[in-house]
Amino acid sequence: MKAALIFLNGYYDTRYLDFYQQEIEYAVKTGSPLICADGGIRIFDELNQHKSDTLIPDILIGDLDSVEESTTEAKRTVEKWIGKTDKDYTDGQLAVKYALDTYNSQHIILYGGLPRPEEYETDHFLGNLKLMRFGHYFVKDNRANYKAETRDPRQTIHYVLSELRLVRKNSGLQRVSLIAEKANVVVESSQNLRWDLTSLHIHPDLTNALRNEFVEGAAWAELQLTENSNPVYVIHNWSD
Repeated sequence: MKAALIFLNGYYDTRYLDFYQQEIEYAVKTGSPLICADGGIRIFDELNQHKSDTLIPDILIGDLDSVEESTTEAKRTVEKWIGKTDKDYTDGQLAVKYALDTYNSQHIILYGGLPRPEEYETDHFLGNLKLMRFGHYFVKDNRANYKAETRDPRQTIHYVLSELRLVRKNSGLQRVSLIAEKANVVVESSQNLRWDLTSLHIHPDLTNALRNEFVEGAAWAELQLTENSNPVYVIHNWSD
């Protein structure tokens, strides 16, 4: 399953530019499309200031109201697709829809989904979180194979339909939190988590599945939802 990488107009932790560079270079190597939603192209310009080879996304989507004239090589050379100017969809939604329609990708990877701290963009973050679910609505075939995640240098948020295996990122603390949007989210089993989640009903109004941890020394942790469970967001973050 080929992934589609989508770069949103949100927060990029530039202390870890190597993370974004490695993600993009691996995508280029494997033939995965690189899609920018409006101001998401800034991360390419940031990387290109520190590289001899220019990184260029495949498509720039949106009304371009968040892209300054100072945006350089990446903006000048990338193909632009303005999409729906009546704004029935956000730029992020247009990008997800483009990935599904153009590349038939059932693995969506988002970047820049977190709010910029100085802007108090909680609304943007909540909207970006729902982009993972948004894509699932448009998948016509093999919907159970759909995957979506939001990646940042020290955190990944997964939209989980049935099962998930998390891999330890470093020797530090590995936190795992589960958040439900709908009722009837039930964990069938879990492994290598400090607090076992087996048979746990995760209610959308309760916080009984936050701040779990990997068992000390465990290389991975895993969870399985029951057959008729609704999807759940799984947040995996780790310290240095």
